[in-house]
Amino acid sequence: MPRQSPDPSLKYRITLATILLLTLHSITTTNNSLFVRRRSLRSLPDIREARYLHETDSTLPPWAHFNLKSVHSRPDETETPIFWHIPKCGGTTAKRFYGDCLHLTLANRLGASPKFGHDQDTSLIAFEPFAGSSQKLVNVDTTTESGILRAAQLGLAESNLADMIFTSDINFASKHLFTRLNKGRVFAFFRHPIDRLVSKFYYLQTATWENTYRPEWKELSLLEWATDHNVDENHMVKKILGKKLNDKVDISDLILAKEIVRHKFFVGKMDEMEESIVRFNIVLGVNNDSTEVRQCMKEYFGDEGEKVEVAVTDVEEEGEGDRAKADDKKNSHAHPKVQEGSPEWELLAERNSLDMILYNYVQLLFNQQKNIIEGFREWKTAVE
Repeated sequence: MPRQSPDPSLKYRITLATILLLTLHSITTTNNSLFVRRRSLRSLPDIREARYLHETDSTLPPWAHFNLKSVHSRPDETETPIFWHIPKCGGTTAKRFYGDCLHLTLANRLGASPKFGHDQDTSLIAFEPFAGSSQKLVNVDTTTESGILRAAQLGLAESNLADMIFTSDINFASKHLFTRLNKGRVFAFFRHPIDRLVSKFYYLQTATWENTYRPEWKELSLLEWATDHNVDENHMVKKILGKKLNDKVDISDLILAKEIVRHKFFVGKMDEMEESIVRFNIVLGVNNDSTEVRQCMKEYFGDEGEKVEVAVTDVEEEGEGDRAKADDKKNSHAHPKVQEGSPEWELLAERNSLDMILYNYVQLLFNQQKNIIEGFREWKTAVE
């Protein structure tokens, strides 16, 4: 019996069935994938951030993009100034200028000190911690993670109680204190990384009032300390990105840190502190021509045109609670200078290479921001 040829219609039906099965499998897989994706998005704490990650062309992380004001945006009443206190960069001088001299209400560590009795308050208040002083503080601690979370829970940014917040943890504070509706405006003094580290090395040898007091460093040379004992390397890059001091950072971290500073930080320089304060005042809406401000500028920087050596006081946050220990003379300490090209300088430069590059970039931004701030000044003059 001759073999019959396969039924063409059967082959067609088999092919069609195969195609339908493959199509059905593809649809099912796609739907499952979409379901998983939707479910994962719903698990995010903020759907806006998920949308931002997928749709925006911003190079900034969500906390910087949403929570901080751009250096190009005009000030408004919903924002809160926040000063990033980099250790040994003049942050305490800024604190005294704005708090003690200009009498702004500050939020820092001192407001939640148990000795003032407000560390367990369930609502925000501004109070005068010292009799006979017009200094005002908000009853929060904005220098520790637990303190920042408490301040956020109490609604520090929304309250508008603080004229300026001071923190050494700019990343964590920016993430948790501010929102899209109540943004932060960042200010900071920057210092050459090697000068900062050398100052820290000598300062902590004698700073008995600090929790980080290191008398054993007196037995070390600077080179020995930099080689085997210093763990504070690339401090600025790490702090901006929320990394721990023992974390590793690389060129990609530096690039991101530079972008955040460029877009969101008003930069001041410790070696041009008077000019930096003048600029900050313009952004803050502080009248540089008022009698009070002129008097404060004279007290801190001398008469106009007079060259004054500013004694930069910089008690680290741990010692903030004792006014006597925050005395200017006690915390401005002379120490040997490190010459560029010396073994100590070269080692510190190598181990802090990312901070060195960031600092050089900050110097460029300092020059560029002069025009931005001049625009703010002209705008304020026009609307007054």
